[in-house]
Amino acid sequence: MKKRKIVRDRRKAVSILCAVLTLGALLINGCRLPNEKRITTVKIGITMYDEFDPFTATIAEKIQESANNIGAANNVNVSCEITTSNKSQLRQNDQVRDYINKGYDVICVNLVDRTDAMQIIDMAKKSDTPIIFFNRELVKEDLERFDKLYYVGANPEQSGKFQAEIITDALGDAERFKEIDFNHDGVIQYVMLEGEAGHQDALIRTKVSVEEIKAAGFEVEKLRDEIANWSREQAMTKMTKILEGYPWQIELVIANDDNIALGALDALENYGVPKLPVIVGVNGEKEVFENIAEGKIEGTVYNNGIAKGELIGRMAYSLSTTGELPEDINLTEGKYIYVPYEKVNRANLAEYMDRAVY
Repeated sequence: MKKRKIVRDRRKAVSILCAVLTLGALLINGCRLPNEKRITTVKIGITMYDEFDPFTATIAEKIQESANNIGAANNVNVSCEITTSNKSQLRQNDQVRDYINKGYDVICVNLVDRTDAMQIIDMAKKSDTPIIFFNRELVKEDLERFDKLYYVGANPEQSGKFQAEIITDALGDAERFKEIDFNHDGVIQYVMLEGEAGHQDALIRTKVSVEEIKAAGFEVEKLRDEIANWSREQAMTKMTKILEGYPWQIELVIANDDNIALGALDALENYGVPKLPVIVGVNGEKEVFENIAEGKIEGTVYNNGIAKGELIGRMAYSLSTTGELPEDINLTEGKYIYVPYEKVNRANLAEYMDRAVY
């Protein structure tokens, strides 16, 4: 009887030991139960408003690169698909619908029409799919219609202020003011080249930049205001036509982005003006940096598309795998993330030459 008791006790001890080892294994594996599935694949859809915008293309590339790098570090296969809608909101709606039907985990949307996000939001809400909007800020009331909608961009008012500071820094030097003021009337004649009708960044940049120049005590006169749709070619065409009416009078060109600034420079050089006006842009294109170094462009406002793309990639991956944003990301009003702009001119250009966004 005593021998049988010893055997039973040993069996009991072995059973307890096995239970402890099993529990330990579960703890080591994150308390994952045997029938739980580990995430091995993440699908992220990206839809762009247009294929010919190099700045937003940089953001899309960095989203893909960032998510892929995180996935590789965690042995998760990340599938990113990038589509372009050629400025058609209807086409973009269809692209989002297709992503949802294919079971994509997160969709990143560079809206065609910031005032017409209703269908995309309705589809996202119905399918419980997180959407990260970027670079074209939708209406605030629309963003609040579903708790899994986010926006990543930059504060356009800051970009307008920085453009004005670049200009007023130049005008504030008495000798430079004499050079810039071709006709010596004490007034700076300028041309405004806007990015896009109705785009919130274009509207605010246009308004704030001029207001801030005036607030700094400088008198300006608008010769023309044209919309160039973020296009170098359109900006060159518009500026060429402006030069036909004002061949020698333009002392300042305020461009809503670098593509437009380069188009303006193309037209001015082709026309053969005796002296280039002050030109400012926004974004941080490599060719603009090169022209700043040569003194052809006064400066630009660095719009960190690289940081935006990397941030969105991290957000999309985390939402796909955990349903939550990374812990270190702080949202403004629970919805927004604004990446700060940075002012670039010849004085600090060397710090940015290897950070061009495209």
